[in-house]
Amino acid sequence: MSSVKHPLRIALVAVVLAVAAVLVAVSGRDSSVAEAVPAAASAPVARADVAAVTAASTPRCFGAASMARKRCHNPALTGRITPKPRNAHRDQIRTPGKQCYRPGTSQTTVNRGCTFGTRSASRPHVILVGDSHGRALLPAFITMAERGHISLEAQVRAACSWTRSGLDHPDKSRVKPCRAYRKNLSRWLVKQAPHTDMIVTTGYTRQIAGSRSSQIKAMRATWKPLITRGVRIVALSDNPRLAGDPQRCLKRHGVKKGTRRCGVSTGTGFARDPFVLTAKSTRGARAINLRSLYCRKGHCPAIIGGVNVYRDNTHLTRTYAATMAPLLVKRFRAARLI
Repeated sequence: MSSVKHPLRIALVAVVLAVAAVLVAVSGRDSSVAEAVPAAASAPVARADVAAVTAASTPRCFGAASMARKRCHNPALTGRITPKPRNAHRDQIRTPGKQCYRPGTSQTTVNRGCTFGTRSASRPHVILVGDSHGRALLPAFITMAERGHISLEAQVRAACSWTRSGLDHPDKSRVKPCRAYRKNLSRWLVKQAPHTDMIVTTGYTRQIAGSRSSQIKAMRATWKPLITRGVRIVALSDNPRLAGDPQRCLKRHGVKKGTRRCGVSTGTGFARDPFVLTAKSTRGARAINLRSLYCRKGHCPAIIGGVNVYRDNTHLTRTYAATMAPLLVKRFRAARLI
């Protein structure tokens, strides 16, 4: 019997030592790796999946924070990228249990129940209106609502920004449903006007047809029924459009070289922005230019503050959009909107 126990003891000791070695290795990993990837960006969120960013869960200068007026740089983020290129195309806003966005381009009726935060006389009630570019900014506004700066409702719909201009898209089957949706949306917004302080709107500028003057005229006519009812219109500038698939580019060039190579110049990335132009020339409207959150010195990088900015060539990742929330709060406060 003793001849059997001895090798068993040796085997048990070996197992214990092996487990101990694994535990030591895990506990001794570089904490900067875990710090550089916030839990909100790497794990699913039970409530509204907004990749919410908090000071406690993210490193300094993460994402849009690095684009603040005072240059913010964190060496720990050098060479980091969240989300990884293989995951970025899935990094979209999700709102379980809320009807915030419908797939496809045949939608003609407004959404119901896409609300966040608590209505209160102490904070403005905001309706976010836009197409998929408006949807891309939703994580930032949900964060603002959850932190008590605003109460929020969203009306976002694919390939159909809030204006009366034609839809400039090669797929003509999208035009008629968009026209019907716009009419229903405008009627709904007028009904909500007595209980709405502000409508925030943006959209994909390249899909708005017409000349500069016709775009402004059509957008002003769309906004007028709300402005005359005392609702403030806030137009946000559009984000840049990249020349190609940023994730394929980043896989090819890596983080260091890809940050610049996979980005775009401001001259190429931006088109005429009727949202900003209309707001600047319309009483009762306010324009907020967000270009400085995407670009610096004439270039818009693909990675900002360790964050993968674009999930495709024209849409922001939810992770980057969420990091914009504190800077949006500052912009809205500076404009005395909140």
